[in-house]
Amino acid sequence: MSRNASFVRKVMYIAAIALLLIPLSALSQPSTVSRSGTAPGGKLAQLRTEYNLSQAELGEIDPASETMKLATLGLRGVAANILWSYANHYKKYEDWDNLEATVQQIIRLQPNFLQVWDFQAHNLSYNVSVEFDDYNFRYEWVKKGIDFLMLGTQYNREEPGLLYSIGWFTGQKIGRADESKQFRRLFRDDKDFHASFRKSGVEVDQEEAIGPDGKPDNWLVARLWYLKGIDSVAYSGKPIRGKSPLLFYSGAPMSQINGSAAMQKDGFFRQRAQLSWQKAADEWTRYGNREIPTSAGFNIRLNDLEALRQKIADMDKQIDELAPGIREKIREEKMAQLSDEERELVGTSAKAETADQYQQAAAAEAKVAVTNAEVAARAEPNARPKIRELNERMGTERELARFTEMYRNIVNFEYWRTRCAAERTNVAQGAHADLYRAEQLKQSGEYFTEAREKYAAAFDAWAKIFAEYPALMDNAESRDLVTSIENYNELLGQLEIDFPADFPLYDFLDHHDEGKQLKEKIRLVTGPAATPPKDETEDTPPTTPDAERSDDKPSSEDAKTDSDPSPPPAEEKSPPREGSSDEATQSESKVEAASESGSSADEGKSSKTDEPAAEADGKNGDN
Repeated sequence: MSRNASFVRKVMYIAAIALLLIPLSALSQPSTVSRSGTAPGGKLAQLRTEYNLSQAELGEIDPASETMKLATLGLRGVAANILWSYANHYKKYEDWDNLEATVQQIIRLQPNFLQVWDFQAHNLSYNVSVEFDDYNFRYEWVKKGIDFLMLGTQYNREEPGLLYSIGWFTGQKIGRADESKQFRRLFRDDKDFHASFRKSGVEVDQEEAIGPDGKPDNWLVARLWYLKGIDSVAYSGKPIRGKSPLLFYSGAPMSQINGSAAMQKDGFFRQRAQLSWQKAADEWTRYGNREIPTSAGFNIRLNDLEALRQKIADMDKQIDELAPGIREKIREEKMAQLSDEERELVGTSAKAETADQYQQAAAAEAKVAVTNAEVAARAEPNARPKIRELNERMGTERELARFTEMYRNIVNFEYWRTRCAAERTNVAQGAHADLYRAEQLKQSGEYFTEAREKYAAAFDAWAKIFAEYPALMDNAESRDLVTSIENYNELLGQLEIDFPADFPLYDFLDHHDEGKQLKEKIRLVTGPAATPPKDETEDTPPTTPDAERSDDKPSSEDAKTDSDPSPPPAEEKSPPREGSSDEATQSESKVEAASESGSSADEGKSSKTDEPAAEADGKNGDN
């Protein structure tokens, strides 16, 4: 009996399995296309079509990839993990050929897992490339990482995150690496790489991607990838995965800004650079007007902060008008309760130089702060409802302003807006041109007097710029100017001239650690002559002969000292006058006049200056 019961159960199980195949077949039936029309398929096929989850919707169908998925019999994740461990092993032992082959196998197994593309592309472009000494090999591995991402866009069509990553690698890795000068030159002439971009849907020969030398510029090409990612969000409806919207939308305008700055480093100034900075300013303004979602659930616009602050100030004024004198009275009462030390700290937080000083000042100021609720409590009864209403509205505006300011700080919004405004001026363009020319003359090993004059004119112009745009002094971008001041100091040493006591950028040096070190070095070498001058309104003459003739060409006798019997410096040749139309080398003495008057100098055609014969690696840090 038990044997028959066991047999019956087995038959029932087999029958149940056979019956379940019928609904499973109906659910999983694929969609088909025939002459008579298109069959939607089963429920699963319809859901894949509705949510764009089929491989045909996501990207290209790779037969090899589909075969490997089937061959793993449901163990695709296990196989991918094993291959990842092999990839790390090959990287550790610098077996680059096997690493590349293993990465290709991983993407066949997981073509729609976006982290695979991001991680391995970063591995190739950043981690593997630095293992080579020759920058040509490094550049090739940077290209492999970018090519890898472009392959990812074939499997994941219009994926915003991948498009953003291609823009980031093309701009930041090529434009900010230690070998950025060499990488940018290789990129401009890499026709095979340009063909890869075209194949992936980005035309590098269009005007938007062409630099001032008539060749594709990596920063401008990166901008096109960022824009392609923004378009994919707008038109395909795909979400921004793995990237903050604040940073995602900043990519395109920042690439235009970086391209404008790189243009000046390459020796292109005046009208061409000013037009580029104007375009950067326009794009940064559009970015500031874009609605950015926040973690609090509401949207903000970065350009709205000033309007929000004004609105809050107006409502504060209305409250004070409804309760005249009450806020001041409460503040005086709180001030009376403070100690003498705390009273001295009130109002000094903005001037604090250390974190401890700021915290102490902020704590003292918090004790005397008067809230609108305190004002409402002492106001006339008929004014209290209106004050409470204004206070509630101010709470909403304050929250918007707080998030707007916080998000602004993340992207350094105010600095880049100010930078775009400053760089468009004739004074800034003259400063860049003079400084570029001075560096060229110094590197040539000749024409030191001419280089000194160019340095002096550039630093005078920078002093005017910082006086009008003081926010530019604190940013890391201005550290390049500290390096130029170091070069200027070295040049003066070769000319046996003390560092000028009336140097116009002494205050700027205090904003950077490197600048403070340089300032101390100058003080130790030159002594009192390096002390910043007194106020210009004073009629007291300089106390040292060196300071009196700091801007004059020294004679042979001036260069000598009683204890130094060395001969005077050799007579310098006049620098060659180049016949090209490059702004950095034409009419040497006219840039200063154009900068001081603010008038527009003759532009002429822009063409790239001859770069120094020797190229040095390691100019820029890799961000």
